[in-house]
Amino acid sequence: MSEAAFIFPTAPRADVIRVLNELAEPQPDQWVAAGPIYVWLVDEGSGLYLDWEPDDVASLEQAVGRRPAWGVQIQYRLSRRQSMVALALSLLRLGGIAVDDFCSHAWTAEEIEADTLISEGRFGEPPVR
Repeated sequence: MSEAAFIFPTAPRADVIRVLNELAEPQPDQWVAAGPIYVWLVDEGSGLYLDWEPDDVASLEQAVGRRPAWGVQIQYRLSRRQSMVALALSLLRLGGIAVDDFCSHAWTAEEIEADTLISEGRFGEPPVR
């Protein structure tokens, strides 16, 4: 089963695309990084928040200070979490926050890099049960 993480960069879209082109193989409408890890640019017009819980959207809006109009979606398998984290951190070096499928926390690069435990889970990893 695959999981999803989202990066909401503060950098311009062109800078994010440049970084993605350096880190992953560009393909039509997506990038594929080693793993494989699949990456897309997503926006509200293409249904970015369609499957999100209202509380998760509110948490993101509070963390960012507004509702982001676009972001980067990363699809990965848990066994490839470390590769996904490396890609996410590369994108977050441009500024921004990240969210994952496992909790409504808005992750900073510092929290991800420190492998911080939030709601009994780490970024991109389910809670320990």
